[in-house]
Amino acid sequence: MTKQVIRTAGAPTPSGPFNQAIRIGNMVFTSGQAGRNRETGKMGDIRDQARRCIGNISAILEQAGASLADLVKVTVYLRDAEDAPAFNEEYRKLIPEPLPARSSAFVGLKNPDMLVEMEAIAVIQD
Repeated sequence: MTKQVIRTAGAPTPSGPFNQAIRIGNMVFTSGQAGRNRETGKMGDIRDQARRCIGNISAILEQAGASLADLVKVTVYLRDAEDAPAFNEEYRKLIPEPLPARSSAFVGLKNPDMLVEMEAIAVIQD
């Protein structure tokens, strides 16, 4: 199987030596997506960042021929455990049932304005 690089203007350009996603066969692996506004570079509160993270992943998946409905695994990195309830509210509004498997970790994120980062794995249905 050949690895296909996925790039879209619908999500921020990577800030380091990596791609937005890689598709191999019917699987799509996204890089971590921050809640940064791709036009302004600004970050908002946890709800804004949650919506942008999920929106960025959605745009990347769409470019790869997938959608949020194809998610099978999501990893969420939150700066502060107190943000989890608000993040989860936005997540439940945007991620369709059945919800994918998910891991969450509370970590120090490099950018002081970054409250959340997400990465995802999708399997495109035949």
